[in-house]
Amino acid sequence: MATFQGSRVLVVGLGRFGGGVAVSRWLAAQGAHLTITDLANPDTLSESLAQIATLDADLRLGTHDGIDPSKFDLAIINPAVVKRRSELFSRINKASTPWTTEMNLFCQRCPAKLIGVTGSFGKSTTCTMLTTILEAAATAKVISHPNIHLGGNIGRSLLGHLDRILPEDLVVLEMSNAQLEDLPKINRTPDLAVITNMTPHHLDRYDAEDEYFNAKLNIARTQKKPTPIIVGHLHPRAEILLTELIADQPQRRRRIAPPSEPLQLAVPGDHNQIHASAALTIGAQLGINENFARKALRAFHGLPDRLEHVRTIEGATYINDSKSTAPQATIVAIRAIRQTPEYAKSDLVVIVGGKKKDLDLAECARTLRNECRLVICTGESGKDFADAIHELANETDDAPTEVANASTVPDAVTLAKKCARKDDVVLFSPGAPSFDAYVNYVARGEHFRKLVNST
Repeated sequence: MATFQGSRVLVVGLGRFGGGVAVSRWLAAQGAHLTITDLANPDTLSESLAQIATLDADLRLGTHDGIDPSKFDLAIINPAVVKRRSELFSRINKASTPWTTEMNLFCQRCPAKLIGVTGSFGKSTTCTMLTTILEAAATAKVISHPNIHLGGNIGRSLLGHLDRILPEDLVVLEMSNAQLEDLPKINRTPDLAVITNMTPHHLDRYDAEDEYFNAKLNIARTQKKPTPIIVGHLHPRAEILLTELIADQPQRRRRIAPPSEPLQLAVPGDHNQIHASAALTIGAQLGINENFARKALRAFHGLPDRLEHVRTIEGATYINDSKSTAPQATIVAIRAIRQTPEYAKSDLVVIVGGKKKDLDLAECARTLRNECRLVICTGESGKDFADAIHELANETDDAPTEVANASTVPDAVTLAKKCARKDDVVLFSPGAPSFDAYVNYVARGEHFRKLVNST
């Protein structure tokens, strides 16, 4: 395995979400001489810059000008970089400079069994549910793996943990489409591949749906042994592509099994029942009894920014779903609220809006109109949500849903507090990315919690 002592390494993309932080710190610890570049200006990278402040690195921020790729021994490409549009990446290729990714560096070096989990939605929740089961099983010695490690796209790089990962351990690795794009460059795929679901997504990154689907399917494009693939609901086209991929090994595909009866979970919604079913199916593949897994899942109380209960104020419940970065996620959140017995008959006040994207809002607008007493629209896309709801005005004779506008999230929360009544649910489920006002959905969710808790 290559060492990096004295190597000149270019890290392309530090990232507002810290995507280049861990690999930079790991490479510096290996003795590499680092140059870190990002097109974003320093102000928007403040959190990431604080995490690499002690590194002796040459920072080139706000521009890629003046960077000569031929001067480097290796380039590391952040998954947020759209390679086919990146002028710097084009220059890296023209200079024949070797390049790789953080995910590939880790997978090449990980000594433990890898469980790779991908999907269009619910990856983080499925991974955390699975880890909850596996940690309980390891403690009870139901499985022979002494340590369970969770990382990847969930926001936890495991590169810096390599010296603590043993061959007999298990690694649960959340893998995004961007992280999977370049997996075929190395001779390592997960020992157990999981595709929770697949629908067209991130199409601003690709020219066609098939490109997105095929990136996801790299998780199963093994160069070694025919590893199992646990599969949930796939878009018909994705199902065809998977069938073609494993045409000579159809036995690799194993369906996520529905539970024998509904699971007792602390998190609401049918979608979480589906994520839990995936975790149970993966556990069964590893020899874990369903009853044991069910009991373990009762300890799972959800992830931040995903239908997270924040506070009850004067009888109104405030829920943070900042992870909702697409209209479909808002639909799922509203359905989950309605599927929760204590909220089934509550009036809903929903805050939507964020960075503007060219998306069809009709289905989301219909759900908002049918299920909400008040919709507060904010951010760049707030007007688009409001317009989509108003366009439905003549569809029914029901009393129209009230639609209000707020310039910012603080204004939206202030209005929600003013309008909320006893037994209402105030749901913050933007249905849009955060980048119009926040560095990421985590910062957006943290701000919402602070606003709700300030009285």
